[in-house]
Amino acid sequence: MSAAATSSAGAAGPAPSLSASSKSLPTALIRSYSIQSIQTDIMVQLFSDRIFLSVTQLSGKLGSLLSVSVEDSVIDNSRTYNVSTLLGRRDDATSEVMGRQIAERIAALGGNKPGMGGGGAVCPPILLGFALKKQAEGDPAVFRAIVELLLQTYKEAIAAAAAVV
Repeated sequence: MSAAATSSAGAAGPAPSLSASSKSLPTALIRSYSIQSIQTDIMVQLFSDRIFLSVTQLSGKLGSLLSVSVEDSVIDNSRTYNVSTLLGRRDDATSEVMGRQIAERIAALGGNKPGMGGGGAVCPPILLGFALKKQAEGDPAVFRAIVELLLQTYKEAIAAAAAVV
């Protein structure tokens, strides 16, 4: 019976193509940097409804995963940043500060480009994964460098996404 089903399906015509359009795929950008002689890999993926950022100094490990959202109040024009740890260390305030810093900087870019909010949103929700080496965790210079390089990579991803559209 399966042979008959196969032959009748084959007679119906060629199978439909299941490849995705380049416009439907998330824009992904991966960069490697050296911060104080430590290899640091940064990945940015722009999805239609959120941003995924990853910073790792531990051979591609994800480490902690944070969810960061930005909300503007129409009542008193205030801005609220919500940072929560989804996976990983919950006792590290540095991770929450990094998440908020990145959200503040992305929200400041504004605009209606893919991955930049638009539609009245200040900033799409952000998933931030990071794994830092012990010697880099509490260093303010490393923190600032990571935020700057992550933003630079994010801006490159935005430009790449705009080129596809």
